[in-house]
This record gives sequence, structure tokens and C-alpha cells, in this order.
Amino acid sequence: MMGWLLLLPLLVYTGCTNINQMYQQYQDGDEAQFERIMEIVSRPDYPYATRRKAAQILGEIGDPRAVPVLRNALHDYEQRTTLKQDIVHALGAIGDTSVVVDIGRLLDRSLNTADSDIRTAAVTALGQLGSDKSAEILINALRYYDLLMVRDEQRSVRGVFTGEEQMFPFAPGMTDSLGRPQRGFANPSMGGLLGEEQYPRISMFGTQIDPSEMQYNPTPEERENTHSALVAMGSKAVPAIERFITQTQMTLTLRQELLAIVSEINGVPPVDLD
Repeated sequence: MMGWLLLLPLLVYTGCTNINQMYQQYQDGDEAQFERIMEIVSRPDYPYATRRKAAQILGEIGDPRAVPVLRNALHDYEQRTTLKQDIVHALGAIGDTSVVVDIGRLLDRSLNTADSDIRTAAVTALGQLGSDKSAEILINALRYYDLLMVRDEQRSVRGVFTGEEQMFPFAPGMTDSLGRPQRGFANPSMGGLLGEEQYPRISMFGTQIDPSEMQYNPTPEERENTHSALVAMGSKAVPAIERFITQTQMTLTLRQELLAIVSEINGVPPVDLD
């Protein structure tokens, strides 16, 4: 057993070295190496680090023929997320917009985890891909982050007269001064002054979600990255933003942010689209 443990780093190193050799041979004109590199990405029995390196190389090559292999690997079950990050980066570099839906679904599946790295990779790739659908997903992400932040800001307020922190919702069984049960916050885990019915029912990708599944707090960097990804899309993002502003109810903060994105893209002061 100890012998295998000592041999494993050597196998990983050798595998990565072989991948580099395959890539060099491909660059020298050996097209068969492209197929071999794709096969390595698709096979879980290869060392993890070797598969990661193969995915990175496919992104550098940029050949759309790699998209089906990368897409399949993206949906494979794997507790570690670094390979998926490499795959997402590769898909963004290749530029095939057919994978936008797959990356959106990956974002949906990451909602209940604390792994911001894979969400950051997905958001960056969506900005690179620059389709109308990727803009819609990024806008949904901004809305999701915005409403989560509203929720967190309203988990507690200070009493008008005492200045003491007042926690909402009321604990189960609590009554008012007349003995009436306190209602209106059906899910105590959600907190805040907004009723549960006002929390987002769609995720970043636009699928239905249960508010109780919103179990992580996005970092400010995640929201900034999403903002930057929309700006990076340029004029391709503007129609989706304009549709969202004119058709969707939102907080003033989100509206101002979306108008600021349009302003950054167009290089003009923000214009209210009422």
C-alpha cells in the first residue's frame, strides 16, 4: 500500500508530462493527438490532474470539436470542482454559445455550496460567450444576489424607540399583546421584513427554486464579477437588460446597477428607461 502512495505523485507528474508532449506533437502537426487529449478529459480513470491539464489545453487549442466532450465532463458527478472550473474556462475560450444553457445549469447546481470559485468561472465564461441567453442568465444572477442581500440586510432591524435589535420573523408560537399569533413569515429560516412570497422564485438560470435553498451569502466580489461580465459583453447585453428593466419588478438598487451597466457599455450617463 505504501508503495502505491509513493508511486502516485510520479504517475500524476508523468501523466501531465505526457499531456504536454501530446500538445507539442499536436502543435507540430500531429492531429491524432487532439483526439487523445479529448479522450483523457472524458475518462474518470485518468489522474485528476492529468484531466485538468487536458481540459486547459483544449481551451488553448480552441477547437469546437472539443465542446461535446467538455460538455459531458461538465455534468459528470465529481466532488472536486477544479476540473469543472477548467472545463468552464475552456468552453468560454472556445466560444461556442451552445453551451450557455449547460453553464447556467451548473450555476443552478452550485447555489447550495460555498464554492464561489466555480460560480466565478461560470460567470466569466458567460460574459465571454456573449449571447442573449448568457446576458439573461447574468441578469438573473444579479437579481438573485440583490434579493439575497436585501434579505440579509432585513434579517434584523432596530426598534424605533429602544434602538434594540429586533429579530424577524417571530418565533413559532409568539403572540402579540392581544394574544393573536404572529404570522406573515412562513419560513423562519428566511428572516427579514419581506414575506416569504416576495423572495426570488427563480434562480440565476431562470429555473424555479425553493427559497429555503438559498443557503449561502454571495461575496461582494461575485456581484462585481457578474457586473463586469455584463459590461464585457458590450452592446450584446443591452437588449436583454432593457427587456428586463421594462418587464420586471425589481429593487431600486438593482435598477440603478443595470442602468449603470448600460451606461458603462455605451459610454454615456445613465438614462432611466421608464
